[in-house]
Amino acid sequence: MKTISAELGFFLRGTAQRSLKLLLAYVGFLVVLVLVFSTLFVYLMERLEGQEHSYISGVYWTITVMTTLGFGDITFHTDPGRVFAGIVTLAGFVFLLVLLPFAMISLFLAPWLEERLRSRPSEQLPEDTRDHVLISGWDPVARALVARLAAKGIEYAILVEDDDEALRLEGTGVRVVHGIPTDDSTLTAARLQTARALIANMSDTDNANLILSALAVAQTPVITVADSSEGGEILELAGAHLVVSVKDVLGRYIGVRTTVRGAYAHVVDTYDGLLFAEMPVLGTRLAGSTLAESRLRELTGVSVVGLWRRGRFSPATADALLDDDSVIMFTGTADQLETLEATSGTGQIEDHVIILGYGAVGHSVAEFLTENGVTHNVVDRTPMQVADDVEFIEGDASRRGVLLRAGITEATGVAVTTNDDGTNIFLTLATRHLAPHVRIVARANREENVSQLYAAGADFVVSVTSVGSSIMVNYLEGKKTVFLTEGVHVFWREVGRSLVGKDLTEAGVTAATEAIVVGVRSGDHGEVRPPAPDLVLGQGMTLLLVGSPQAETRFDESFRI
Repeated sequence: MKTISAELGFFLRGTAQRSLKLLLAYVGFLVVLVLVFSTLFVYLMERLEGQEHSYISGVYWTITVMTTLGFGDITFHTDPGRVFAGIVTLAGFVFLLVLLPFAMISLFLAPWLEERLRSRPSEQLPEDTRDHVLISGWDPVARALVARLAAKGIEYAILVEDDDEALRLEGTGVRVVHGIPTDDSTLTAARLQTARALIANMSDTDNANLILSALAVAQTPVITVADSSEGGEILELAGAHLVVSVKDVLGRYIGVRTTVRGAYAHVVDTYDGLLFAEMPVLGTRLAGSTLAESRLRELTGVSVVGLWRRGRFSPATADALLDDDSVIMFTGTADQLETLEATSGTGQIEDHVIILGYGAVGHSVAEFLTENGVTHNVVDRTPMQVADDVEFIEGDASRRGVLLRAGITEATGVAVTTNDDGTNIFLTLATRHLAPHVRIVARANREENVSQLYAAGADFVVSVTSVGSSIMVNYLEGKKTVFLTEGVHVFWREVGRSLVGKDLTEAGVTAATEAIVVGVRSGDHGEVRPPAPDLVLGQGMTLLLVGSPQAETRFDESFRI
């Protein structure tokens, strides 16, 4: 059944909204009519009956007569007065008892009933539907995934069991198939046999049921989102082709960015032998120099992608200043990273990380820090079991005393990991107020809250929706899973005719697109190698680039031919 608020919403949109304006105009006419009859009543009572009555008595008499409730203690005794009373009675019968109910039925009740009879969510996809993505379970991750699929022109449909939710999603333009996701009939109606993939985005137990049901209908690849790594193992046994433990991945990305150690401690991801890493400038010999003065490329061979500075990412430029608040993002081989660490003099500052919130993500952050030998402690309202060498502080992390007890003034990094964005924003503000120097890495559960967390003082924000949707879209497109950070991603492009015969400096790819060429491959299966500035681009080469979605679009517009 629809909720009352949903039913009332019908009368506030579309045709019903226009009908409501007509009804209000008619009610206004009735009010004017009552006021006119009340004025005439006062006048006629004084002239015909010799009685003085207040205007309130006139309104009272008019309403009594127009609603045909009968005459009460105020009546006319003269024939002209009785004629007037008859006119008021007839007017009330016509305008109140006939036209008003007719208007209510024709303008509101009938359209509402018609919509209720007609409004049924879609229960199947057309027979010719091919290469689409089916998604079971609607949440912020699914919403972000749908937006990415739509932007790439990939068809999709959401499997929804609840009638109200199906109608609501259809009303917002989301393609829906109504039915029980684990039923064979629903999966068949959703054309699972011809789908590109099925994404199970429910609880671990429901996902396991859906995987087994789907594999009984078709051999379509199933991608599932797991609540934990333990649950992911069970889902793999059930037959999932890809298990995404978003919270575990999220915890690793947060953990990587909370420390101030060297490049090796900040390897974000790998791609065909290339390491994507970040290195804080704080505590290195690079502080105070420009990127050109650092000579990182000449000395180490790494490709600098850009700089992070308190939540703002900017492409690498020669005159970019490397200050203590800067974090360098770059790519290179393992040997090049070793050279970079030796050259930059990293590791001069001892890490001390505080984890605020010890749920699944906080636990994942702690595991990463433990594996990498990073000193850390944990703050949470609820007593938790932590490792023997980890200090646990029970209390509200928004309280100054609790943060001070956790050592906020001596900490080098803070991981804000609760599952409530409002709480994370508040904790980020409180932490930044007490410790302007500390690196804050915050979790965002919804993409729309990323900017607020940066505004609150976070150095890095990692969102559940971006991580989950990026991983799944990369899998659907046959790409390797790489997630660098919000708004920065990896993409391949073939060398077009306009670039053949030019070296990278002459080609001006970065100047035209703000994307950085970080790797080059000859042929379809050649080794990916870091590019040299004087590398001459040839036919059959493929470039590995890092940049924003806008940079990818600009590359296609400038160099695709």
